[in-house]
Amino acid sequence: MNLNKILFFLLLSIFTFSSCGDDDESTPAPLPLTEGVDITLRNTLQDPGEAEGTYASLFMQADDAFDEFGTLSNSSSEFATALAQPGTPFGDISGLYNIDFTENSIDFTLLPAANDPFWQNVFGVFPAGKFDRYYFTFSESHNISGFTCSNSSVNLRIDSETVVVVELSEDYDMNPGTAFTINLN
Repeated sequence: MNLNKILFFLLLSIFTFSSCGDDDESTPAPLPLTEGVDITLRNTLQDPGEAEGTYASLFMQADDAFDEFGTLSNSSSEFATALAQPGTPFGDISGLYNIDFTENSIDFTLLPAANDPFWQNVFGVFPAGKFDRYYFTFSESHNISGFTCSNSSVNLRIDSETVVVVELSEDYDMNPGTAFTINLN
């Protein structure tokens, strides 16, 4: 084989292999969450000037007593009545939020009506120093690297590769009909 043919095949090989690299660029980035992953929810509250405490501690219960468990599903809500508690000293407590995960978002929708016997006492706009936190622990890495939110008083904190915290803070308007979406990336 002469030198020109060898150079021709060599150049053809280089162009062929380099064009394969273009396919890699069009591969979509993986979604942050995986359907089927197990999720544990724990809620904490912090009033201005006070220490953070679990929702369960308000009822003199162990911190994990009101933990909730769900499995990520794109066809149903993981926590349809989050924070609901039957049989407390205050009576049955209806759920506060419907919390629905997808592979790339978290939707919160406030459930109680304005006249709800338990929750009506907690409705209002959060002052500075008040926090309502939702700790989500995943059974595997969540792959969340950032977020955007439809509510400026809501933050997503990434504590580890398996824990994220949705944090409601100053100026959060906790009143009937409140809803927000956190888009994950």
